[in-house]
Amino acid sequence: MGRAISAETTKLLTLRLCLNTMIGTVLLTVLLSWVLTNLTEAAQKAGRPEEAAGLEGGSAFLTILHYGQIGVVLLAAWSMHQEADSGSLRSTLISLPQRSTVLAAKALVIVASTFITAVLSVFGSAGVRCLVIDCGAEGSQIASTPQATAGVLWGVILYWILIALFTFALSVILRSGLAAMGAVLAMALIISTYLLNITPFAKFSPDQAGSQLYQQPPQIPGDLGPVVGGLVLAAWVVAALISAHILFRRQPVRR
Repeated sequence: MGRAISAETTKLLTLRLCLNTMIGTVLLTVLLSWVLTNLTEAAQKAGRPEEAAGLEGGSAFLTILHYGQIGVVLLAAWSMHQEADSGSLRSTLISLPQRSTVLAAKALVIVASTFITAVLSVFGSAGVRCLVIDCGAEGSQIASTPQATAGVLWGVILYWILIALFTFALSVILRSGLAAMGAVLAMALIISTYLLNITPFAKFSPDQAGSQLYQQPPQIPGDLGPVVGGLVLAAWVVAALISAHILFRRQPVRR
């Protein structure tokens, strides 16, 4: 397992797109968080709160972090796509025939790379807003207490890790990283939001349930809440990983 993890880490770090995705995700989320905080604060000071679209300077960056999941979804999808479509997965399985070990090593590397990307993006975005606003002021807090603030920030990190794992598992199931990436992004950014207006069951979709992990307290009536929402997303991830494991052990490898 140690050698498999080392090999998968080497692959990820030597693939320009994967490394650029990690770096780009961090830089873009931090930069856009600074820009949005600037715009929000300028609108509030100018007495035109309608231009801020209901955002507050202290928490506006959370909107950017919601869209920052695009980066880790791309990272997770590409990690499988680059091997499966190029035929190099066959070489991997020749050198290490234990498919379960290969799949586990890939999943662990995805978790580690997403964690690093998420920590730098989340805390970088939370910190850069302090260049624009007084983070010590009462109205500039992310949440009412330091514990609640930590819960929101770590909730974003946990969500990014889980949605990346879900994307990775889906790419194995569909045998296409691009299809998995398209499906997850369409669900997270378009479909589930639309379905939420039609049926309350849409709140149990992976992205809607997972987003409860970083919602600011107090909880809105009818929401799942961070604990239940996190468990629902975790259940989706576990189910997807089990399905991916079963299929990966049985499906033929492309030449």
